[in-house]
Amino acid sequence: MNTTSKKFQRVFVGPTEISGIAAGLVQGLRELGIKAHLQLSTAHPFEYGDNSSSWLIRIWQKIGNKRIKTPRNHLLRKSLIVTAHNLWGYIILLSAIKNFDAFIFLFGQTITNTQAELWILKHLKKKIIFIYLGSDSRPPYMDGGHFAGAAEDPLPSASALRRVVLRSKRKIRLHEKYADYLINSPATAHFHERKYINWFAMGIPRELKKSQKFSKNTKKNGLIRILHSPSNPLLKGTTEILDTLDRLYKKGYPIEVIKIQNMPNEVVLKELADCDFIVDQLYSDTPLATLATEAAFFGKPAVVGGYLASSENNTLDQKYSPPSLFVAPKDIEYAIERLIVDVKFRDELGKKARQFVLSQWSLTRVAARYLQLLNDDVPTQWWCDPSSVDYLRGCGLPEERTKRLISLLTNQFGRSALQVHDKPDLEAALISLVAINEEQRA
Repeated sequence: MNTTSKKFQRVFVGPTEISGIAAGLVQGLRELGIKAHLQLSTAHPFEYGDNSSSWLIRIWQKIGNKRIKTPRNHLLRKSLIVTAHNLWGYIILLSAIKNFDAFIFLFGQTITNTQAELWILKHLKKKIIFIYLGSDSRPPYMDGGHFAGAAEDPLPSASALRRVVLRSKRKIRLHEKYADYLINSPATAHFHERKYINWFAMGIPRELKKSQKFSKNTKKNGLIRILHSPSNPLLKGTTEILDTLDRLYKKGYPIEVIKIQNMPNEVVLKELADCDFIVDQLYSDTPLATLATEAAFFGKPAVVGGYLASSENNTLDQKYSPPSLFVAPKDIEYAIERLIVDVKFRDELGKKARQFVLSQWSLTRVAARYLQLLNDDVPTQWWCDPSSVDYLRGCGLPEERTKRLISLLTNQFGRSALQVHDKPDLEAALISLVAINEEQRA
Protein backbone atom coordinates (compact mmCIF):
# COMPACT_ATOMS: atom_id res chain seq x y z
CA MET A 1 0.00 0.00 0.00
CA ASN A 2 1.43 3.33 -1.07
CA THR A 3 0.44 6.06 1.42
CA THR A 4 2.67 8.84 0.15
CA SER A 5 2.19 11.04 -2.86
CA LYS A 6 4.62 13.34 -4.62
CA LYS A 7 1.88 15.01 -6.59
CA PHE A 8 -0.86 15.59 -4.04
CA GLN A 9 0.87 17.06 -1.00
CA ARG A 10 -1.46 20.01 -0.32
CA VAL A 11 -5.03 19.05 0.50
CA PHE A 12 -8.09 21.25 1.07
CA VAL A 13 -10.78 19.79 3.37
CA GLY A 14 -14.12 21.56 3.82
CA PRO A 15 -15.98 23.85 3.46
CA THR A 16 -18.28 22.37 6.10
CA GLU A 17 -17.72 20.19 9.16
CA ILE A 18 -19.88 17.31 10.35
CA SER A 19 -19.23 15.76 13.77
CA GLY A 20 -15.49 16.44 13.69
CA ILE A 21 -14.92 14.11 10.72
CA ALA A 22 -13.18 16.77 8.62
CA ALA A 23 -10.97 17.87 11.51
CA GLY A 24 -10.00 14.27 12.24
CA LEU A 25 -9.13 13.67 8.60
CA VAL A 26 -6.95 16.80 8.47
CA GLN A 27 -5.12 15.81 11.65
CA GLY A 28 -4.53 12.30 10.31
CA LEU A 29 -3.20 13.61 6.98
CA ARG A 30 -0.88 15.98 8.79
CA GLU A 31 0.49 13.13 10.90
CA LEU A 32 1.32 11.40 7.61
CA GLY A 33 3.25 14.45 6.41
CA ILE A 34 0.59 15.97 4.16
CA LYS A 35 -0.09 19.72 4.23
CA ALA A 36 -3.82 19.49 4.85
CA HIS A 37 -6.03 22.40 5.91
CA LEU A 38 -9.63 22.54 7.08
CA GLN A 39 -11.26 25.69 5.72
CA LEU A 40 -14.87 26.33 6.69
CA SER A 41 -17.32 28.79 5.18
CA THR A 42 -18.79 29.53 8.63
CA ALA A 43 -17.14 29.34 12.03
CA HIS A 44 -17.93 26.09 13.79
CA PRO A 45 -19.32 26.35 17.36
CA PHE A 46 -16.70 23.84 18.54
CA GLU A 47 -13.91 25.81 16.84
CA TYR A 48 -12.96 23.31 14.17
CA GLY A 49 -10.98 24.70 11.27
CA ASP A 50 -7.85 26.73 10.57
CA ASN A 51 -9.53 29.93 11.71
CA SER A 52 -6.33 31.89 12.34
CA SER A 53 -4.46 30.83 9.23
CA SER A 54 -5.88 33.38 6.81
CA TRP A 55 -7.66 36.71 7.01
CA LEU A 56 -9.53 35.64 3.88
CA ILE A 57 -11.04 32.68 5.74
CA ARG A 58 -11.89 34.78 8.78
CA ILE A 59 -13.84 37.28 6.66
CA TRP A 60 -15.59 34.44 4.82
CA GLN A 61 -16.69 32.95 8.12
CA LYS A 62 -17.75 36.30 9.54
CA ILE A 63 -20.04 36.90 6.55
CA GLY A 64 -21.21 33.29 6.71
CA ASN A 65 -22.19 33.61 10.36
CA LYS A 66 -24.19 36.75 9.55
CA ARG A 67 -25.86 34.81 6.74
CA ILE A 68 -26.98 32.15 9.20
CA LYS A 69 -28.16 34.58 11.87
CA THR A 70 -30.08 36.94 9.56
CA PRO A 71 -33.76 35.88 9.45
CA ARG A 72 -35.40 35.30 6.08
CA ASN A 73 -38.08 37.90 6.73
CA HIS A 74 -35.34 40.56 6.48
CA LEU A 75 -35.37 39.95 2.75
CA LEU A 76 -33.13 42.77 1.50
CA ARG A 77 -30.50 42.36 4.18
CA LYS A 78 -30.52 38.58 3.81
CA SER A 79 -30.10 38.88 0.01
CA LEU A 80 -27.15 41.26 0.34
CA ILE A 81 -25.39 39.05 2.89
CA VAL A 82 -25.95 35.90 0.83
CA THR A 83 -24.59 37.66 -2.25
CA ALA A 84 -21.54 38.92 -0.33
CA HIS A 85 -20.86 35.46 1.08
CA ASN A 86 -21.16 33.84 -2.33
CA LEU A 87 -18.90 36.43 -3.98
CA TRP A 88 -16.29 36.06 -1.25
CA GLY A 89 -16.37 32.34 -1.95
CA TYR A 90 -14.88 33.02 -5.38
CA ILE A 91 -11.97 34.83 -3.72
CA ILE A 92 -11.49 31.81 -1.45
CA LEU A 93 -11.61 29.55 -4.51
CA LEU A 94 -8.87 31.51 -6.30
CA SER A 95 -6.69 31.29 -3.20
CA ALA A 96 -7.42 27.57 -2.83
CA ILE A 97 -6.55 26.86 -6.46
CA LYS A 98 -3.15 28.42 -5.85
CA ASN A 99 -2.52 26.65 -2.53
CA PHE A 100 -3.96 23.14 -2.94
CA ASP A 101 -3.48 20.15 -5.23
CA ALA A 102 -6.48 18.15 -4.03
CA PHE A 103 -9.93 18.96 -2.68
CA ILE A 104 -11.93 16.81 -0.27
CA PHE A 105 -15.47 18.14 0.01
CA LEU A 106 -17.88 17.09 2.76
CA PHE A 107 -21.67 16.91 2.90
CA GLY A 108 -22.16 17.77 -0.76
CA GLN A 109 -20.77 21.29 -0.36
CA THR A 110 -18.03 22.99 -2.36
CA ILE A 111 -16.47 26.42 -1.96
CA THR A 112 -18.89 28.19 -4.32
CA ASN A 113 -21.38 25.35 -4.89
CA THR A 114 -21.23 25.94 -8.63
CA GLN A 115 -20.58 23.79 -11.67
CA ALA A 116 -18.02 26.36 -12.81
CA GLU A 117 -15.90 25.65 -9.74
CA LEU A 118 -15.84 21.92 -10.41
CA TRP A 119 -15.09 22.48 -14.10
CA ILE A 120 -12.14 24.71 -13.23
CA LEU A 121 -10.74 22.28 -10.67
CA LYS A 122 -11.07 19.39 -13.10
CA HIS A 123 -9.54 21.40 -15.96
CA LEU A 124 -6.56 22.27 -13.72
CA LYS A 125 -6.16 18.56 -12.86
CA LYS A 126 -6.93 19.01 -9.19
CA LYS A 127 -8.01 15.85 -7.42
CA ILE A 128 -11.67 15.99 -6.33
CA ILE A 129 -13.21 13.74 -3.66
CA PHE A 130 -16.72 13.99 -2.22
CA ILE A 131 -17.59 12.47 1.17
CA TYR A 132 -21.35 12.02 1.66
CA LEU A 133 -22.63 11.77 5.21
CA GLY A 134 -26.36 11.14 5.05
CA SER A 135 -28.91 13.83 4.21
CA ASP A 136 -26.64 15.21 1.49
CA SER A 137 -27.23 12.11 -0.66
CA ARG A 138 -30.04 10.04 0.85
CA PRO A 139 -33.33 10.31 -1.08
CA PRO A 140 -35.36 12.99 0.74
CA TYR A 141 -38.46 10.79 0.82
CA MET A 142 -36.60 8.46 3.21
CA ASP A 143 -34.61 11.07 5.12
CA GLY A 144 -35.48 12.59 8.50
CA GLY A 145 -32.96 15.34 7.87
CA HIS A 146 -35.37 16.72 5.27
CA PHE A 147 -38.80 15.59 6.45
CA ALA A 148 -38.59 14.45 10.06
CA GLY A 149 -41.71 13.69 12.06
CA ALA A 150 -43.78 11.03 13.70
CA ALA A 151 -45.56 8.51 11.49
CA GLU A 152 -48.83 10.43 11.33
CA ASP A 153 -47.46 13.99 11.41
CA PRO A 154 -48.43 16.26 8.49
CA LEU A 155 -46.49 15.79 5.27
CA PRO A 156 -45.05 18.48 3.00
CA SER A 157 -46.82 19.27 -0.25
CA ALA A 158 -46.12 16.87 -3.09
CA SER A 159 -44.59 19.66 -5.16
CA ALA A 160 -42.26 20.70 -2.32
CA LEU A 161 -41.14 17.10 -1.86
CA ARG A 162 -40.53 16.72 -5.59
CA ARG A 163 -38.43 19.90 -5.73
CA VAL A 164 -36.13 18.63 -2.97
CA VAL A 165 -35.81 15.21 -4.62
CA LEU A 166 -34.91 16.73 -7.98
CA ARG A 167 -32.40 19.10 -6.39
CA SER A 168 -30.71 16.24 -4.57
CA LYS A 169 -30.53 14.08 -7.68
CA ARG A 170 -29.13 16.94 -9.80
CA LYS A 171 -26.41 17.60 -7.25
CA ILE A 172 -25.31 13.96 -7.22
CA ARG A 173 -25.20 13.86 -11.03
CA LEU A 174 -23.14 17.05 -11.10
CA HIS A 175 -20.63 15.65 -8.63
CA GLU A 176 -20.42 12.40 -10.57
CA LYS A 177 -19.53 14.35 -13.69
CA TYR A 178 -16.44 15.97 -12.17
CA ALA A 179 -15.30 14.03 -9.10
CA ASP A 180 -12.46 11.54 -9.12
CA TYR A 181 -14.02 9.63 -6.24
CA LEU A 182 -17.32 9.67 -4.40
CA ILE A 183 -17.51 8.12 -0.95
CA ASN A 184 -20.90 6.99 0.29
CA SER A 185 -22.69 4.36 2.31
CA PRO A 186 -24.58 1.65 0.43
CA ALA A 187 -27.58 2.66 2.56
CA THR A 188 -27.65 6.19 1.12
CA ALA A 189 -26.39 5.75 -2.45
CA HIS A 190 -29.76 5.38 -4.23
CA PHE A 191 -29.16 8.38 -6.54
CA HIS A 192 -25.70 7.33 -7.72
CA GLU A 193 -25.19 6.14 -11.26
CA ARG A 194 -21.39 5.88 -11.10
CA LYS A 195 -19.53 3.38 -8.96
CA TYR A 196 -18.56 4.82 -5.60
CA ILE A 197 -16.27 4.02 -2.68
CA ASN A 198 -17.81 2.22 0.31
CA TRP A 199 -17.90 4.68 3.21
CA PHE A 200 -17.47 1.81 5.67
CA ALA A 201 -14.21 0.84 3.99
CA MET A 202 -12.86 4.33 4.78
CA GLY A 203 -14.17 4.85 8.32
CA ILE A 204 -14.56 7.73 10.77
CA PRO A 205 -11.20 9.32 11.70
CA ARG A 206 -11.17 9.57 15.47
CA GLU A 207 -8.60 9.65 18.23
CA LEU A 208 -8.84 10.61 21.88
CA LYS A 209 -6.40 13.02 23.47
CA LYS A 210 -3.70 11.50 25.62
CA SER A 211 -5.45 12.79 28.71
CA GLN A 212 -8.58 10.83 27.81
CA LYS A 213 -7.81 7.29 28.91
CA PHE A 214 -9.71 4.07 28.41
CA SER A 215 -11.77 3.76 31.57
CA LYS A 216 -14.36 1.73 33.37
CA ASN A 217 -17.18 3.23 35.37
CA THR A 218 -15.88 3.74 38.90
CA LYS A 219 -19.14 5.05 40.36
CA LYS A 220 -19.93 3.46 43.73
CA ASN A 221 -23.70 3.99 43.79
CA GLY A 222 -24.43 0.63 42.14
CA LEU A 223 -26.39 2.21 39.30
CA ILE A 224 -25.86 1.39 35.64
CA ARG A 225 -25.25 4.71 33.87
CA ILE A 226 -26.82 4.95 30.42
CA LEU A 227 -25.96 7.94 28.23
CA HIS A 228 -28.10 9.45 25.47
CA SER A 229 -26.71 12.54 23.72
CA PRO A 230 -28.85 13.48 20.70
CA SER A 231 -27.69 16.10 18.22
CA ASN A 232 -31.29 16.31 17.00
CA PRO A 233 -33.87 14.69 19.32
CA LEU A 234 -36.54 14.30 16.62
CA LEU A 235 -34.20 12.55 14.18
CA LYS A 236 -32.65 10.39 16.89
CA GLY A 237 -35.97 9.18 18.31
CA THR A 238 -35.21 10.68 21.72
CA THR A 239 -38.80 10.66 22.98
CA GLU A 240 -39.21 6.96 22.25
CA ILE A 241 -35.78 6.15 23.71
CA LEU A 242 -36.48 8.01 26.96
CA ASP A 243 -39.91 6.36 27.21
CA THR A 244 -38.22 2.97 26.82
CA LEU A 245 -35.65 3.77 29.51
CA ASP A 246 -38.45 4.93 31.82
CA ARG A 247 -40.27 1.62 31.35
CA LEU A 248 -37.10 -0.28 32.22
CA TYR A 249 -36.59 1.89 35.32
CA LYS A 250 -40.15 1.12 36.42
CA LYS A 251 -39.39 -2.58 35.97
CA GLY A 252 -36.93 -2.15 38.80
CA TYR A 253 -33.61 -2.07 36.96
CA PRO A 254 -30.97 0.02 38.79
CA ILE A 255 -30.30 2.50 35.99
CA GLU A 256 -29.36 6.15 35.87
CA VAL A 257 -30.16 7.91 32.60
CA ILE A 258 -27.86 10.75 31.55
CA LYS A 259 -29.18 12.96 28.72
CA ILE A 260 -27.01 15.77 27.38
CA GLN A 261 -27.55 17.95 24.33
CA ASN A 262 -25.77 20.87 22.63
CA MET A 263 -22.76 20.55 24.90
CA PRO A 264 -19.05 20.91 24.03
CA ASN A 265 -17.31 17.72 23.02
CA GLU A 266 -15.24 17.73 26.22
CA VAL A 267 -18.45 17.40 28.26
CA VAL A 268 -19.65 14.54 26.07
CA LEU A 269 -16.32 12.74 26.41
CA LYS A 270 -16.42 13.03 30.21
CA GLU A 271 -19.86 11.45 30.28
CA LEU A 272 -18.71 8.72 27.92
CA ALA A 273 -15.88 7.90 30.31
CA ASP A 274 -18.31 7.68 33.24
CA CYS A 275 -21.16 5.72 31.62
CA ASP A 276 -21.63 1.96 31.26
CA PHE A 277 -23.08 2.12 27.74
CA ILE A 278 -24.89 4.49 25.39
CA VAL A 279 -28.18 4.43 23.54
CA ASP A 280 -27.34 6.34 20.39
CA GLN A 281 -30.46 6.61 18.23
CA LEU A 282 -33.58 4.81 17.05
CA TYR A 283 -33.57 5.29 13.25
CA SER A 284 -29.95 4.98 12.15
CA ASP A 285 -28.63 3.49 8.92
CA THR A 286 -25.18 2.86 10.33
CA PRO A 287 -24.25 0.65 13.31
CA LEU A 288 -21.61 3.09 14.57
CA ALA A 289 -22.11 6.82 14.00
CA THR A 290 -19.89 9.52 15.51
CA LEU A 291 -21.07 9.37 19.14
CA ALA A 292 -20.94 5.58 19.20
CA THR A 293 -17.44 5.75 17.70
CA GLU A 294 -16.27 8.04 20.49
CA ALA A 295 -17.86 5.71 23.04
CA ALA A 296 -15.96 2.79 21.52
CA PHE A 297 -12.62 4.45 22.29
CA PHE A 298 -13.59 4.26 25.97
CA GLY A 299 -14.61 0.63 25.58
CA LYS A 300 -18.28 1.54 26.01
CA PRO A 301 -20.75 -0.34 23.80
CA ALA A 302 -23.66 1.28 21.96
CA VAL A 303 -27.26 0.29 21.44
CA VAL A 304 -28.29 1.55 18.00
CA GLY A 305 -31.71 1.21 16.44
CA GLY A 306 -32.30 1.21 12.69
CA TYR A 307 -34.22 -0.60 9.98
CA LEU A 308 -30.97 -1.51 8.26
CA ALA A 309 -30.23 -3.89 11.12
CA SER A 310 -33.00 -6.24 9.96
CA SER A 311 -32.71 -5.55 6.25
CA GLU A 312 -32.49 -8.68 4.14
CA ASN A 313 -29.72 -7.47 1.89
CA ASN A 314 -25.96 -7.19 1.62
CA THR A 315 -25.72 -3.49 2.43
CA LEU A 316 -23.32 -4.04 5.30
CA ASP A 317 -20.23 -6.07 4.41
CA GLN A 318 -19.24 -7.83 7.63
CA LYS A 319 -15.60 -7.08 6.91
CA TYR A 320 -16.26 -3.37 7.37
CA SER A 321 -19.19 -3.47 9.79
CA PRO A 322 -18.26 -1.93 13.18
CA PRO A 323 -19.45 -3.65 16.40
CA SER A 324 -22.52 -2.39 18.23
CA LEU A 325 -25.82 -3.84 19.37
CA PHE A 326 -27.56 -2.81 16.14
CA VAL A 327 -31.25 -3.76 16.19
CA ALA A 328 -34.54 -2.93 14.50
CA PRO A 329 -36.38 -0.03 16.18
CA LYS A 330 -39.02 -2.41 17.57
CA ASP A 331 -36.27 -4.33 19.41
CA ILE A 332 -34.67 -1.34 21.14
CA GLU A 333 -36.08 -2.22 24.59
CA TYR A 334 -34.84 -5.79 24.35
CA ALA A 335 -31.37 -4.56 23.35
CA ILE A 336 -31.10 -2.04 26.20
CA GLU A 337 -32.35 -4.63 28.68
CA ARG A 338 -29.75 -7.11 27.49
CA LEU A 339 -26.89 -4.68 28.11
CA ILE A 340 -28.30 -3.91 31.56
CA VAL A 341 -28.50 -7.52 32.73
CA ASP A 342 -25.70 -9.24 30.80
CA VAL A 343 -22.52 -7.67 32.17
CA LYS A 344 -20.21 -10.13 30.40
CA PHE A 345 -21.80 -9.45 27.01
CA ARG A 346 -21.70 -5.70 27.66
CA ASP A 347 -18.00 -5.74 28.52
CA GLU A 348 -17.09 -7.97 25.57
CA LEU A 349 -19.02 -5.79 23.13
CA GLY A 350 -17.29 -2.69 24.47
CA LYS A 351 -13.89 -4.33 24.05
CA LYS A 352 -14.71 -5.39 20.48
CA ALA A 353 -15.82 -1.88 19.61
CA ARG A 354 -12.66 -0.40 21.11
CA GLN A 355 -10.42 -2.87 19.27
CA PHE A 356 -12.19 -2.05 16.01
CA VAL A 357 -11.83 1.73 16.22
CA LEU A 358 -8.22 1.53 17.38
CA SER A 359 -7.23 -0.83 14.60
CA GLN A 360 -9.47 0.39 11.76
CA TRP A 361 -10.68 3.94 12.43
CA SER A 362 -7.68 5.70 13.96
CA LEU A 363 -6.69 9.07 12.48
CA THR A 364 -3.73 7.77 10.53
CA ARG A 365 -5.42 4.54 9.37
CA VAL A 366 -8.32 6.47 7.86
CA ALA A 367 -6.08 9.22 6.46
CA ALA A 368 -3.84 6.61 4.83
CA ARG A 369 -6.84 5.27 2.93
CA TYR A 370 -7.60 8.74 1.62
CA LEU A 371 -4.00 9.00 0.44
CA GLN A 372 -4.57 5.77 -1.46
CA LEU A 373 -7.46 7.47 -3.25
CA LEU A 374 -5.30 10.48 -4.03
CA ASN A 375 -2.74 8.10 -5.52
CA ASP A 376 -5.39 6.09 -7.41
CA ASP A 377 -4.35 3.05 -5.40
CA VAL A 378 -7.85 1.68 -4.80
CA PRO A 379 -8.45 -1.93 -3.70
CA THR A 380 -11.18 -3.66 -5.69
CA GLN A 381 -13.18 -4.44 -2.55
CA TRP A 382 -13.65 -0.72 -1.79
CA TRP A 383 -15.84 -0.21 -4.84
CA CYS A 384 -19.63 -0.38 -4.74
CA ASP A 385 -21.99 -0.71 -7.70
CA PRO A 386 -25.05 1.55 -7.29
CA SER A 387 -27.20 -0.97 -9.13
CA SER A 388 -26.99 -3.18 -6.03
CA VAL A 389 -28.58 -0.61 -3.70
CA ASP A 390 -31.76 -2.11 -2.26
CA TYR A 391 -32.29 -0.50 1.16
CA LEU A 392 -35.83 0.95 1.37
CA ARG A 393 -36.51 2.34 4.85
CA GLY A 394 -34.26 5.33 5.29
CA CYS A 395 -32.96 7.08 8.38
CA GLY A 396 -34.19 9.55 10.99
CA LEU A 397 -37.89 8.82 10.65
CA PRO A 398 -40.34 5.95 11.22
CA GLU A 399 -40.87 3.49 8.38
CA GLU A 400 -44.54 4.45 8.16
CA ARG A 401 -43.60 8.06 7.41
CA THR A 402 -41.20 6.97 4.67
CA LYS A 403 -43.99 4.97 3.05
CA ARG A 404 -46.37 7.95 3.23
CA LEU A 405 -43.78 10.25 1.63
CA ILE A 406 -43.15 7.79 -1.21
CA SER A 407 -46.89 7.39 -1.72
CA LEU A 408 -47.41 11.17 -1.77
CA LEU A 409 -44.70 11.61 -4.39
CA THR A 410 -45.66 8.74 -6.69
CA ASN A 411 -49.42 9.31 -6.53
CA GLN A 412 -48.93 12.88 -7.70
CA PHE A 413 -46.05 12.54 -10.16
CA GLY A 414 -45.65 8.85 -10.94
CA ARG A 415 -42.85 6.42 -10.17
CA SER A 416 -40.33 8.41 -12.22
CA ALA A 417 -40.41 11.08 -9.49
CA LEU A 418 -38.44 8.68 -7.26
CA GLN A 419 -35.41 9.39 -9.50
CA VAL A 420 -34.18 5.79 -9.45
CA HIS A 421 -35.37 4.77 -12.94
CA ASP A 422 -31.82 3.59 -13.72
CA LYS A 423 -32.37 0.94 -11.01
CA PRO A 424 -35.61 -0.81 -12.04
CA ASP A 425 -35.44 -3.39 -9.24
CA LEU A 426 -35.08 -0.68 -6.60
CA GLU A 427 -37.88 1.37 -8.16
CA ALA A 428 -40.19 -1.67 -8.21
CA ALA A 429 -39.34 -2.47 -4.58
CA LEU A 430 -40.21 1.07 -3.47
CA ILE A 431 -43.50 0.97 -5.35
CA SER A 432 -44.26 -2.45 -3.86
CA LEU A 433 -43.49 -1.15 -0.37
CA VAL A 434 -46.09 1.57 -0.80
CA ALA A 435 -48.64 -0.81 -2.33
CA ILE A 436 -48.34 -3.21 0.59
CA ASN A 437 -48.68 -0.32 3.02
CA GLU A 438 -51.82 1.01 1.30
CA GLU A 439 -53.42 -2.47 1.35
CA GLN A 440 -52.74 -2.72 5.08
CA ARG A 441 -54.27 0.71 5.72
CA ALA A 442 -57.36 -0.01 3.62
